[in-house]
Amino acid sequence: MRRLIAARQRTGRRMKQNHRHLKDIAPAGTFRQWQEVDIVVYAQTDLGYKAAINGEYSGLIYKNEVFADIRFDQPMKGWIKCLRPDNRVDISLQPLEGKHVAAVCEKIMLILTAAGGRLFFADKTPPEEIKNKFQVSKKVFKKAIGVLYKRKKIKINPDSIEIV
Repeated sequence: MRRLIAARQRTGRRMKQNHRHLKDIAPAGTFRQWQEVDIVVYAQTDLGYKAAINGEYSGLIYKNEVFADIRFDQPMKGWIKCLRPDNRVDISLQPLEGKHVAAVCEKIMLILTAAGGRLFFADKTPPEEIKNKFQVSKKVFKKAIGVLYKRKKIKINPDSIEIV
């Protein structure tokens, strides 16, 4: 156990040293809301995860907005959620909701097709199950199935959804 703790402490120190050059404050106009950026997650905090933005700035991804496994030191796409009044940057791992819902619609249809056309997910499905299966919040999932229903691509049953 001591070795594991020591390894984590060494890793934490090394990661901080590699990211000391990052600026915590982004001047106004540096980013625009929902701008797509390249990020690399490098540390975990009480609030969420610290990420390098375009290799120059540091931003925060709130842990309650993370719906998939985070991989440290792996390049990925992120979106500027907002520039706070103190000029610190908040990052989202999902694009603006409208674009995100469209992508989730496609994902639901792929998973439905692979499952034989029916999934036992409905209004009463716990958020954790939805997060585990689709890597999205229950809110976004419900919006996506609403879109699919209006397009007459799926049928919503009390205990499931199915392809029409």
